Amino acid sequence: MLLDEEELERMQKRFPYPRFSRAEYERRYNNIRKLMREQKLDCLLIVGGSAAYGRLWFNFRYVTNMMGKAEMANYCFFPKEGEPAVIVRPGHSLAGGMLARSAVRNVIVGTPNVLTAIVNEIKERGYDKGRVGIVEYDPYTSIPKNHWDLFVAQLPQAEFVFTTKEFIAMRLLKSPEEIQALEKSAEFGDAGIRAMQERVTPGMTEGEVFGIVHEAVMKAGGEMGMIQLGSCSMLDPDINDQRPRPVERVIGDRDIINNELGIFYNGYEAQCGKPVVTGEPTAEYKEMFELALEGYQRMVPTLSAGKSSADSVEAAKFILDTDYEFYGGFLQGMLGANPRHEPQIGFDRAQSAEDRFLYGDDGRLVYQVGHVFTLQMHIVDKKHSKGLFLGDFFAIEENGPRCLNRFPPELVRTRS
Repeated sequence: MLLDEEELERMQKRFPYPRFSRAEYERRYNNIRKLMREQKLDCLLIVGGSAAYGRLWFNFRYVTNMMGKAEMANYCFFPKEGEPAVIVRPGHSLAGGMLARSAVRNVIVGTPNVLTAIVNEIKERGYDKGRVGIVEYDPYTSIPKNHWDLFVAQLPQAEFVFTTKEFIAMRLLKSPEEIQALEKSAEFGDAGIRAMQERVTPGMTEGEVFGIVHEAVMKAGGEMGMIQLGSCSMLDPDINDQRPRPVERVIGDRDIINNELGIFYNGYEAQCGKPVVTGEPTAEYKEMFELALEGYQRMVPTLSAGKSSADSVEAAKFILDTDYEFYGGFLQGMLGANPRHEPQIGFDRAQSAEDRFLYGDDGRLVYQVGHVFTLQMHIVDKKHSKGLFLGDFFAIEENGPRCLNRFPPELVRTRS
């Protein structure tokens, strides 16, 4: 069905979801068509679904502005000529509150099911002997096997080509409108941390702390996204990481609450985290924070156009002369695109081939204006028995790196 422009405008007024400009979608579609010409593709199938905190919708949303309610796999059909279409199941996907998101007027109702509708569309367009590109959830998380089996069985003369890496590489440099969306996401992360600073008190349960953050970010206007917290006593620490679910634990009067927040705004996620403490931090946690802050301050100047991942790795090597180490990578890129944040830069990724499609022949990623990163200093002891997390979101701009978070990088003392 073709959504009537006046009806779509009425639904959008009733359900005022954030939207990108028409010019932004024209930019995206032009880039997608350029990619398709380079790959000699007749059409793209871009999958989206509900998992990984909702990140599985990100490529689908990039093209359509839509997301589902609980579906594991809806598709956008993007032909080499003509307008793209969303292919959805009958039912709640067709409700006004769902359709109001759409930047795509052409909606194909999957009767009897989504997969058969895709096959029929490909046949009707005459692409059943052509090249069909598939954009997966991310380069290492593919479409369901039964979908693949049906496609190759029903379209035996079509050539199916996975183009996920090329699609993600196309998305790597962010436009000004995308940066604005990431700024809103960063604002919501700051709101969550500020709420912990102002409202957390000893005697609360860990679940109440989760509730405080959820309430603050939703009131600020964020979508639900990634909220990870983990608490322990600083006097007898027993955690090195944060978790997506609370445990039955009461916050003490000398606790640390590590946190990592990625609150979505219109399909974009800027992560951040600040260690929150109740009472005076111990000497050991002060030392870990000083190391985290030193790493943060060494890393920021490397996030400039013309510098590279090699510069960032070199800046992090100071940690090798301490009693601590980094837990995971220290730069995460491409947030708001896929469940796996690409590229990831860190000692643990130095020999990895996963990000090679984003790097040059010399094994480096050279930074450009439009690159974005979560800079995260996750410091742990050698036994991985205790840890501290400090992180903010940065955009690389003409004048250098710009932090999109406003809450300062500090060891946050609660006010109660």
